[in-house]
Amino acid sequence: MKSIYKKLRNSSEVFIIAEAGSNWKCGSKKQDIAQAKKLIKTASSCGADAIKFQTYDSSVYVKNAGESNYLSKNGIKKSVNEIFDEFSMSYEMLPILEKFCKQYNIEFMSTPFSVKDVHAIDKFVNIHKLASYEINHIPMLEALAKTKKPLILSTGASTLEEINFAIKTMKKFGNHQLCLLQCTSKYPARIESLNLSVISSFKNKYKFPVGLSDHSVDPFIAPITAVGLGATIIEKHFTLDKSSKGPDHYFSLDPNELKVMISSLRKSMISKGDSIKKIHNDETELRKFANRSIQATKNIQIGDKLVLGSNIEILRPGKRKRGIEPRFLHKIVNKKSRKKIRSGDGISLNDV
Repeated sequence: MKSIYKKLRNSSEVFIIAEAGSNWKCGSKKQDIAQAKKLIKTASSCGADAIKFQTYDSSVYVKNAGESNYLSKNGIKKSVNEIFDEFSMSYEMLPILEKFCKQYNIEFMSTPFSVKDVHAIDKFVNIHKLASYEINHIPMLEALAKTKKPLILSTGASTLEEINFAIKTMKKFGNHQLCLLQCTSKYPARIESLNLSVISSFKNKYKFPVGLSDHSVDPFIAPITAVGLGATIIEKHFTLDKSSKGPDHYFSLDPNELKVMISSLRKSMISKGDSIKKIHNDETELRKFANRSIQATKNIQIGDKLVLGSNIEILRPGKRKRGIEPRFLHKIVNKKSRKKIRSGDGISLNDV
């Protein structure tokens, strides 16, 4: 538990969660488990650190809650109660999937939607995730805090006041191992709605690991921008087939997109380096070759005055003997040479 939070706090790495959501649901119980295992294998082979499922039932919503407009627009003409019933994951799947994740060296996660779910999931995970719309669920926050395991909180459609309340509640019950994800609770989310600058605000304000739960369709724009803003956690939905029936498939990444996204994020983190401006080893050769220095433009004899534009210039030296940097021109110009200097060679302080 400590090691995973330490990993999350490592600013030089990005923790990537492949969100399976409900994309494991495809038919019979046997088919569902087989599909979930395929998702695990795919996420692992693509390089994800974790794969996350969701554990819930229809008790999440009030009875007769009606249809969701966004799902109706995408051809799912069922009440949200029916959808949650249809895509609920039985508790007996948890140990099966957790064991399979261990075989493929990927962290198993599942988002709970009730206190009962928290208790069912807890024995199978090293880290918990709280969905955006559960951030005000006090009994669940208490239950999650008491597991003493790290918690990632999504903050979609939340105010700072609500976020602060959730953090205060977690700390009240003794859990300080928190992470925050910027999130726009829209499926899919438009690029214009992502407000990724919140990531750097979160990082400065809370001093927790921060990241992005991304519901946009594009595989790269938001995750890579988020990493540039300080995110060390990226969560993104993925599916084996975007054309499959279900609420999450159509805005999820396919396996190839997931693989390229993860590879790009790893490289993006490497490219950040540290905050110290310096000459990199990779720049040394060309800097010596092309960075301007003070060079002789004529053969110079002992006693000759060094005059800019007459017998010396600020030039790129290539493979010739390099002179001093132009910022020291005032120490050279109009001084007399104490040595013979070949045309093309650099002028050093010892030469005057």
